[in-house]
Amino acid sequence: MKLFRLLLLIVIVNATGKLSAQDIHYSLYNMSPLTLNPALTGAFSGTARIGGIYRDQWASVIGNQFVTPSFYIDAPIIRGFGKKDWVGVGFTMFTDKAGSLSLQTAASLLSASYHLSLNKKGTSILTLGLQGGNVQRRAKAVTDFVFEDEFDTSVGGGGLGVNGSMDKAEGSASYLDFTAGLMLRAKLDDISAMELGVSYGHLTKPDYTLGAAMAGDEDSGKRPARITAHGRYDREINEKWSISPTFLYQTTASANEFALQGWASNQINKDFRLNMGLGYRFGDAGQVLFGGDYKDLRVALSYDVNVSSLNAASNYQGGFELAAWYIIKIYRKPIIKERLLCPRF
Repeated sequence: MKLFRLLLLIVIVNATGKLSAQDIHYSLYNMSPLTLNPALTGAFSGTARIGGIYRDQWASVIGNQFVTPSFYIDAPIIRGFGKKDWVGVGFTMFTDKAGSLSLQTAASLLSASYHLSLNKKGTSILTLGLQGGNVQRRAKAVTDFVFEDEFDTSVGGGGLGVNGSMDKAEGSASYLDFTAGLMLRAKLDDISAMELGVSYGHLTKPDYTLGAAMAGDEDSGKRPARITAHGRYDREINEKWSISPTFLYQTTASANEFALQGWASNQINKDFRLNMGLGYRFGDAGQVLFGGDYKDLRVALSYDVNVSSLNAASNYQGGFELAAWYIIKIYRKPIIKERLLCPRF
């Protein structure tokens, strides 16, 4: 039965998969801010933030064929035009391995953001972010694979003969990619805050094909644009408990993703906070969420319970993620001038 599930999952994945660039996605999307929205660059209180995230999907069923690690660092570097404005910069890199053809995507991206205060207290911030860099795609040589048109017509093939129609050399592509993002963050009152953001990826619709585009179709090799919308609402319930519902929506070409999550946090002591929650990516998977904050370190992990049409093969097993970030805080010590106090009588 286990072998049957394995073969079924491989067949379904390869039958539905295409040699096209699929955008990476994380269940712990808020733990990967620079791949979520460039407007999140430098959107924190501190000197610098360094972090990473690792996703492994269906590893227990078909091995490490869908793996996505990412690393990033960002910082608010200088004050902007206003007293409460600032500029953030960041760098992120990721690699994505997908499917039995080992389609790999690797990116190195720089981002910058301007955080504009909408009021004197700095409790409402509007941010514009830009991101750009180099992306490389590569698929291994496919000499071990036989395609439909290589079989004889008597068995439903194209009659071209094995190895007769497909150039099976290794394919690769490299291009520049750009994303723009906008975000609004606001403190609503003493116990609640909100965040809403939107980003537009693949601004220039670069050519990302590993081979020649389809004849007569100039757009077949263009990377379709990606639109991402996300938001969160933070509210303190009492001195120990708080809640944070979040959402994510992404669309590119004919593919759509919509996810909802509900986080709850318990302040164990002054240094440690425990985070837990549940989520659901519609039509795909339920999510079990867990993590914690210790001072300036945040860690989180998630597990996807597959509920899509693949569950007969995956036995409800999905993706596992582990993420962490650390905020470095370096502040100048205040210089206090000595004063002589003369008592008066």
